[in-house]
Amino acid sequence: MIRLHLFLTLAAAAVLAAPSAALASSGGAGLVPPQAPRGLVHARAATQVFSRTLRKGDRGDDVSTLQTWLSDLGYTVPVTGYFGSMTQAQAKTFQSDHSLHPVTGVVGRRTAAALLSLVRTTAQTGGIADTTPTPAVSSTWVFPLRPRSRVLAPSSWTLDQGIDIGTVNNACGSKVTEVAVTSGTIVQEGISGFGPDAPIIKVDSGPLAGRYVYYGHAAPALVRVGTHVSAGQPIAEVGCGIVGISEAPHLEIGISAVGGPMCCPGYQETSPQMLDTLLPLFRTAS
Repeated sequence: MIRLHLFLTLAAAAVLAAPSAALASSGGAGLVPPQAPRGLVHARAATQVFSRTLRKGDRGDDVSTLQTWLSDLGYTVPVTGYFGSMTQAQAKTFQSDHSLHPVTGVVGRRTAAALLSLVRTTAQTGGIADTTPTPAVSSTWVFPLRPRSRVLAPSSWTLDQGIDIGTVNNACGSKVTEVAVTSGTIVQEGISGFGPDAPIIKVDSGPLAGRYVYYGHAAPALVRVGTHVSAGQPIAEVGCGIVGISEAPHLEIGISAVGGPMCCPGYQETSPQMLDTLLPLFRTAS
């Protein structure tokens, strides 16, 4: 199988983060300049899973992701987005069980990487228990690629700004359809670094209403800017060849930061949350 990963050094990442000319938009919407590395980034190139060290007293989506991952692995804790005493205790237990020292309950690079690795491994084998879902995982959300039989397993996915998801034998075009993960409006097509057809959906309901989901390296787009789409509706195809800054056909799907621009979040700013959203959807996809 052709390797999907780009091994980027910090210097290369800085080059990719530099402004570049905007790509033409089929819908006429303005484009955002690159703000961080685009395309596929090997997980081992990341310095950390979350954008900060998590400890007691912290709040945020990354804390919710941590709590869900702990619960997925059997260290049950309510998903509240607040890092309290219970989360700290379960983090300590996880660290002790996996020989991660010192056992403090503070979730730094090594603990977060161990959690992510185990979550991805158990997702591949079907071992993740059904626990409290994140707000996005509900009957109104679906997995973004069809058919699932042409999608590579979660063990091959990588995190950068979004989640990079490859296809079996680099399937693309009409062989792999990108669908709306939830209902919303197509507000832009074309993202610098991600290709001139890459759609962005503004989520119109639920806890994530008002945030934006982008589909990088798509081509062609199947609906026009301004179209309201329903969950599961085809909106694009996986681009064949090199679409934007990429090495092979794949989808990078990500979600905007709270209060952030349409595209794109910082490196691993929201991708852990997006991964947590996609894993249960992948398990139930057809």
